[in-house]
Amino acid sequence: MKNLFFFTMICIATGLISCGNNNKEDKAVQIAQDSILLDSISHVDSTAKETTKDEAESLEEVLEKIARAYADQNSKIISRYIHPTLGIYIIYRPGAIATYVHQSDFSFSRPVPDAQSYGTISYNGPLKEEKLPKFDCGTMKWEKSGFFYDKSSRPTELSHTAQIMNEILNVKIDAADLQQIKNIETKSYRAIMTANENEKPFVFQVTQDGDKWYLTLIDLAYAGCEV
Repeated sequence: MKNLFFFTMICIATGLISCGNNNKEDKAVQIAQDSILLDSISHVDSTAKETTKDEAESLEEVLEKIARAYADQNSKIISRYIHPTLGIYIIYRPGAIATYVHQSDFSFSRPVPDAQSYGTISYNGPLKEEKLPKFDCGTMKWEKSGFFYDKSSRPTELSHTAQIMNEILNVKIDAADLQQIKNIETKSYRAIMTANENEKPFVFQVTQDGDKWYLTLIDLAYAGCEV
């Protein structure tokens, strides 16, 4: 009986030790699995952040894409760069005084004003960061030819046009709209792609919102010497 008792106790002890070892092994396996899972999640998050960062286009990339799309008269690509709430402003000159329209989309098949077309222009790159060229209505020539943008100054052509419309034309732009225009200009840069003879230049403005750039203005009035 004593031998049987001791034998039974040894079996129980052995079982408990084995169980304990198994539990330790299971915990070790679980810890290793959790560590692998956390590493995997961390890698995915890191990759996602890198991908998002890589997808953000630089100012220069956006200027190039918009200019090429405009030269190709590709409304689809232009529309990708229209801000969903800010829309796009089109400055034009129906007479002696420039005016503008504000719209939510853009299409070459629906020009502004209706009686005119946006005209054609050949791509005149590469893009250069320089002082913007001026057009001489006396000689009917640009002081320099090419595609330029200027990061040393912010554009004010749109707010100036709005103020003239308020003061001279029978158009009243409320204070909130005028303030929005000024806010847009503080985050914008102007670019000019000069044109060859019998072509219309491409004068436009892009605005930064977050890490993205948007086309917020096309200026059809600049370099217009009809009046």
